[in-house]
Amino acid sequence: MRKAVESDIPTLIAIETATQVAPWTEEIFQQCFKAGYDCWVIDKDNQVIAFIMMSSVLTGESHILDVCVDPHYQRRGYGRELLGYAISQAKYKGMAMIYLEVRRSNDKAIRLYHQMEFVQIGERKNYYPTTTGREDALVFAKDLSVTYLAGSQ
Repeated sequence: MRKAVESDIPTLIAIETATQVAPWTEEIFQQCFKAGYDCWVIDKDNQVIAFIMMSSVLTGESHILDVCVDPHYQRRGYGRELLGYAISQAKYKGMAMIYLEVRRSNDKAIRLYHQMEFVQIGERKNYYPTTTGREDALVFAKDLSVTYLAGSQ
């Protein structure tokens, strides 16, 4: 795991394009870096295989903006690793809450977010573009000030 740098953008775009219906553009990635958002990557054999982008604001909130794992490396725990790292970094920065949106149809990600103790707090109608129209987003949050004991909730 390491902090991403702007020279990683072409690789981030390639992973994004391989995994997203409506991938971010180079301009969006450049704007995220310019804004000072946190982006971490997982390197495997000197190749970036996954990344997570997160913003944090002075109001004590973080927002996971994007999580992508190269299709060849999915289902191996890298998404969980990225999410866990982002959560730990948000806690380190003193953030009280962390939010994210996910496509309603993304069952695998939704299961992961539940396992990572995120709770659904809402939805955004027609949030994501699809090849045939729009799809709702489910909004999830995690209270970083709460520590759960194993087996309780």
